Parts: sequence; C-alpha cells; structure tokens
Amino acid sequence: MSWFFTTGGTLHHNSPSYVERASDQQLNARLSEGEFCYVLTARQIGKSSSMVRAAMKLKEQAMDALILDLTAIGQNLNAEQWYDGLLAKIGQSLQMEDALEDYWMDHLRLSPVQRWFQAIREVVLPRISKRLIIFFDELDVVRGLSFCTDEFFAAIRQCYHARIEDPMMEKVTFCLLGVATPSELIQDPHHTPFNIGHRIELHDFSLDEARPLARGLERHPEDQERAGALIERIHHWTQGHPYLTQRLCQAVMEQNQEGDPAQLVDHICELLFLSPRAKEQDDNLLYVRERVRRCPLDQISLLDDYWSIWRGENIRYDEENLIISELLLTGLVKVRGDFLVTRNRIYHHLFDQQWIERIRPVAEVEMQEGTRVRIRSNCSIGRTQASDICLPNPRVSRRHAMIQKESNQELWLIDSDSRNGTLINGSRVTKPMLLRHQDRIQIGPFTLIYHQPGAVRQAPGESTSLNRTVLDFED
Repeated sequence: MSWFFTTGGTLHHNSPSYVERASDQQLNARLSEGEFCYVLTARQIGKSSSMVRAAMKLKEQAMDALILDLTAIGQNLNAEQWYDGLLAKIGQSLQMEDALEDYWMDHLRLSPVQRWFQAIREVVLPRISKRLIIFFDELDVVRGLSFCTDEFFAAIRQCYHARIEDPMMEKVTFCLLGVATPSELIQDPHHTPFNIGHRIELHDFSLDEARPLARGLERHPEDQERAGALIERIHHWTQGHPYLTQRLCQAVMEQNQEGDPAQLVDHICELLFLSPRAKEQDDNLLYVRERVRRCPLDQISLLDDYWSIWRGENIRYDEENLIISELLLTGLVKVRGDFLVTRNRIYHHLFDQQWIERIRPVAEVEMQEGTRVRIRSNCSIGRTQASDICLPNPRVSRRHAMIQKESNQELWLIDSDSRNGTLINGSRVTKPMLLRHQDRIQIGPFTLIYHQPGAVRQAPGESTSLNRTVLDFED
C-alpha cells in the first residue's frame, strides 16, 4: 500500500491517511458560523491539509470556499501589484475576472487596499448567494514584502466591524494560516484582527486518532493486531507529530518485515531520524534547526527556556510571551495542559543538551536597527567587511574594538587603539572592561546593546581588568 501515506506536502481532502482531529471539526464549525479564524503554528503540523479538508467540507455545506496561496502572488511587488494580484486570484476562482478588473481600473483614485476591500463589497458579494470563506495560506510571506501590510489586516478587521451596519458583509469570512506570531505580522496592535478572531490550535494526533493509520501497515487481512502494535510504537516516537508520523509509517510499510514490531520500528526510526546522516537530510529536522538558528528574538533566552523544558521543568504557557511564542513556532515544544513540554521523543533525542551547548551563543550584540549578532568566541568590531560587526562610518576605525572571550560566561571589551575611542555606558574604555547584560557600547555614531542574560555578575570591588596579556590590534 505504497499509495496510502503522504510524506511532505498537502494531503488531498480524501486521502486515506488523513487523520481527522478535533481541530478539523472546530475550524469547520467556526467558519460555517461566519467567524474569523486563524491558524498560526509550526511547519508540517497539517495546516494546509486541514485547510483543504475544511474548504471541501464547506463546499459540501453549500458555501463558496477560496484558497489563496500568498506565495503564488509573489514578493517582489509593490502594494498596487500585490492587491491587484489578490483580487485577480479571487476573480479567477469565482469567474468574475472581467468585472473585478473593470472595478479596479475604474477606481484608481482609491488606495490599493481600499480598492481591494471595496471590490469585494461592491462586486463579489452582490453576485453570490452563498457565504464566501476566503483562506489566506502561507501568511508569513507578508513579512518579506517591501511595503507595510498592516492595512491588509486592518481591512479584514473592518470587514467584521462593518457587519453591524452592513448586513451584506455577513456573507464573507476569512481564515488566515501561516508560520508566524501575530506580533510578527502586524506592527500596529490597534489594527490587528487577531484579537477579534478565533485561534484554532492544531494538536498532534492522539494514539486513538492515529490508530486508523494501521490500515496502511496491513500486509494481509490477518495483520490487524501486528499493524496495531506497529502504530503504537510509531506513536511512541512521534507522539502524533503529523509529518514524522506519516514518514515513519511510510518507511515501516516499505520495510514491514517479520519480527518484533517494537524492534523493527526502533531500528527504522534510528535510520530515518536519529542517525548523523539523517539529521542532515530530513527536511523537518533541518527546518527546526534553521528556525532556531535564525531566531529573530533573544536566542540565548529561547535556548535557556528550551533547556528548562527539555529537563522537565514547569514552564507555563504564556500567549503574550514572545520567546515562548517563537519557541512554539520552531516546533520543538508543545502545550500540554498549562505547561510546555518537548514535542516528541525524536526531538528530545536529537535536540538535547549537547545540541543546545553547540549552538547557544555566549552573548548577543543588538544593532541600532534591532538585528542581533550572536557571539560564540572572539568578535571584532570595525568599519570594514572583514570585521565580525561591521560599522561603516568614517568615525569608526578599521579595527576599532574587540570583544574577547575569557570563559563561557565572561566577555571583555577591548579598544584597539582606535582613533575616536570606545565607550561603555558613557565611560571611555582605557583598559579591557568586563561586559555585563544591557551594557551600552558606543562606537562613533553607533550605539550597540550587549545582551547576556543570566551571566555571572561582577562582585563589588572586583577588578574589571584582565589578568593576562591581550591581543594588540593595529588601526
């Protein structure tokens, strides 16, 4: 039954390996009632598959459902092109291309978002008799657009507020899906639609939900008991993670040999996910690692929180905590009850203490534009591209300063005989100075903020100079 399982990509709405979860029923029910919904979670958890399934169910309930994949609209666009592209996709799906294009060209005096919003109100809604549900998939691509998309989210919010005075707006509802936090998608929280919408949580499969997958592991009708044992062991490792479960099921099905089911699954799991080679090839494992590496927030705090969760400490789920929200988007952890836990045994095995220590920076330096430079060893600061931290300005020397690592917790700032000097918190650096969390480093016109949460603090009266020879750098 090589056709039974789907590893990677969106499952067809009637795929035999589709596992229906409580969230599927919840999403369908909320959208049927005209509620705005959003699904913001990690990759390969089944967002798009749930969306396709929901769209089909809604159509069966005599509603119109459109899926707009925002990656298909493009990113190298201005606002005019992007909103026009969105409207064109709606027109193609509803066979209203000409009417919508005419409206777009006849109302050039309006801003792009106004034209988009008004075209739906004035052209689309009067021509349909059924409720229209529009799914926006891959929503996180808006972060890469060259213009601010706050107006897009504000327009969705306005659609719901307009229902009070305009009954026509009851005919349209929206569902947003992507890998992002609301704060990453919208800059002005006053315009966010997320505080009026309903969040749909996609949970991993429970063992009972996963049991129907055993049918794909049956070689013969009398194999039901053995297939059930295989599913139980697969779930032992994946804990119901949709992608990992489908992939491990597929591999077990292809190598379904005689012998103890647990030993067979353990062996295949080792080859598929836990071996050194597998860690460098599996798309999901690579995504998790890359998401952590590219964390736009405080990576040190993120890894420290994950380490606490990995050890079994009680870290309470807090929807307002940006670090926790980012940690959830990596896929490494999930919410169980009120607390966070490692997502599954595969992740717990791979992303362990050694992995954390290997990628965890000692400290971070926050640039003026908000980006962060991770420091794991010595770090040079200067105006040339050869510097680890490049500050292109004539007031910065070619080799201006150095952050020098002395231990896992101690980093020292050294001025490299620069022309205009280096300051820490307003004081000139005349000898190596121990850096502390939140120190402000001033070099020329630049102010950098040093981050090292949890570092050992300097005791009162302790010397701030290094008791060793330091490297000299010429300007």
